Amino acid sequence: MKYYHWGAEQSTASTYNGVDIRGEVLILSRNIKISGEDIDSWGCQMVTSDTMEYDEATQELIYRNGQTILDSIEMFNCSQIDTTKAAIRFENALNLPSSVSNSSFHNGLSWGA
Repeated sequence: MKYYHWGAEQSTASTYNGVDIRGEVLILSRNIKISGEDIDSWGCQMVTSDTMEYDEATQELIYRNGQTILDSIEMFNCSQIDTTKAAIRFENALNLPSSVSNSSFHNGLSWGA
């Protein structure tokens, strides 16, 4: 975050039995901007996916579920030219719901989403 966004500097937990009741300022416009660098026409990409990995210490499979919830963001100069690598994409993200709303994708060299 570029600017301070909590209602108070210090937590209120010690005053209210462990509960932090500070307010947080919500985004009122697209003031979060994700900008990709244009190096050989490769912009940024945001990928959400589910995956599985093996933990050698416990000898167990660990499932990782991806989820993206975006609201009021701007993605500029994102995606990859001459590919299906969009600025934002979902690959095998099957277990949790995701959403993208009130957002803009522009100046990319391929698909937005």
